[in-house]
Amino acid sequence: MSLECGLATLGRMGPIEVTERPSTTKTPRNSRIGIPFLAVTLGVLATAISALGSWIPSLWGDEVTSILSAERSLPSLFRMLGNIDAVHGTYYLFLHFWVGAFGASPFSVRFPSAIAVGIVVAGVVVLADRLVDRRTAVIAGIIAVLLPRVTYMGEEARGYAMSAACAVWVTILLLHIIRSERVRRRLWVLYAVGIALGAYIFLFSTLIVVTHLVMVLLVRRPGLLKRWILAVAGGVVLALPVIVYGIAERGQIAFLADRNSTDFRTLAVTQWFGNDAAAIVAWSLIAAAAAVAVVRFVRARSAGTPGASPDPATRPHLVPVAFVWLVGSAGILLVANAIHPVYSSRYLSFAIPAAALLIGWLIARIESKWIAAALTVVVLATSSISYFSERTPYAKNGSDWAQVADVILHNARPGDGILFDEGSRPSQRLRLAMRGYPQSFVGLKDIALRSYWWQTLNWRDSTYPLSAVTGRLDGVTTVWMLEYRSPGGSAHTYNLTTLASLGYTVSQTFSEHSSVILKFTKN
Repeated sequence: MSLECGLATLGRMGPIEVTERPSTTKTPRNSRIGIPFLAVTLGVLATAISALGSWIPSLWGDEVTSILSAERSLPSLFRMLGNIDAVHGTYYLFLHFWVGAFGASPFSVRFPSAIAVGIVVAGVVVLADRLVDRRTAVIAGIIAVLLPRVTYMGEEARGYAMSAACAVWVTILLLHIIRSERVRRRLWVLYAVGIALGAYIFLFSTLIVVTHLVMVLLVRRPGLLKRWILAVAGGVVLALPVIVYGIAERGQIAFLADRNSTDFRTLAVTQWFGNDAAAIVAWSLIAAAAAVAVVRFVRARSAGTPGASPDPATRPHLVPVAFVWLVGSAGILLVANAIHPVYSSRYLSFAIPAAALLIGWLIARIESKWIAAALTVVVLATSSISYFSERTPYAKNGSDWAQVADVILHNARPGDGILFDEGSRPSQRLRLAMRGYPQSFVGLKDIALRSYWWQTLNWRDSTYPLSAVTGRLDGVTTVWMLEYRSPGGSAHTYNLTTLASLGYTVSQTFSEHSSVILKFTKN
């Protein structure tokens, strides 16, 4: 079917013109009350849905990194951030106080992200209402609650949900500035602080300024561009410490050069939409939204009337703003990735609100409530496929550390020795299972430990090779070896010959999803 035929079919489903209220018309009192209530309601619902079952998946490498960083003393944390992970420093600092108050259980450390997701969804509602109308706000908010990237980052102990929350609310602030007849200087100062805060939460979220540039260019306000540039410059100055440290520590993510992080499936499916069905539905609606907006613009230009916005002096059109937010941010990061490896699908979590805005805008343009409701249900149904898979025991990168810890808890005895496979990549090393679930390893002798993580400039323990610590096995008759097993492959054999030469033999083997636990005994 040609594009013209497709658009004609969509046109027969109902009018595609946006029902806008002029900027000079006062918003009805019930609308002023209704949108805040709707935003809070959907935000609370999003938090509840993201938190539900968040304790089920095992912790994985990045999350244990968050916990270990948070559990350091503040001087130790700042020393570490001077060496690595400065781009996550603000999140670690927040989590330091959170863990001190609420502990480091999987549910506890993930719950702040669920709260942040609620703030994201509330922001989507407010932004859609201010850019377009109430109907768009309702639909976009409902869609945002269950989009796979939203629910994923809402159950992960990382700062990506917070960076998304900051991005959407700084965008709301800029829109408020644009639409205000008289802008006080303190609002520009607050905007600059918001840009800097986003950088401190996660550096790459500053890509939102590209979307903001589009917003500024789409409206016709004398002097607006100059004032915006000055505010962004102020935000950059405030964020200089994290920018400088982030650039200095860029070697930390050099491993991305060895990952297939920019293949088609990652970019089109897993990055934002989680599964094939959700991706097909979402991208189809996003493409349709872009096509409808272009057709409307061309028709309006031909007719000699403004087509980009009902009030181009104060309100930029949602579609180009959201499209640049979603696709433009990814494009910029891809270009940067060609120079230095920087691309990871998690890094673009701040852009997922734009997908909800685009899908919500298109569905809200359909006059038939039944068809609009059906499309909304289809989006939610396909998204729920990912939601339920995200809340399974091995959902976090195949990690099975909760299960490994359970095996140790029920089979090891105080005084037994423990060793860990050090041959896998850092985020998969099973030593982190002990740090994520320390209560299961109480009383065991850590044979290879050189220095605890809080004594290093890294986020992990410093260890000796087994060949250098054989003397620490004196008097230990039982040793547990935890090894990572590559998907579909065998476990990494870690110094088994050394143990055999000391008289240890394998007496029991436990196999989990991606790990092997070997029990060695010495006669």
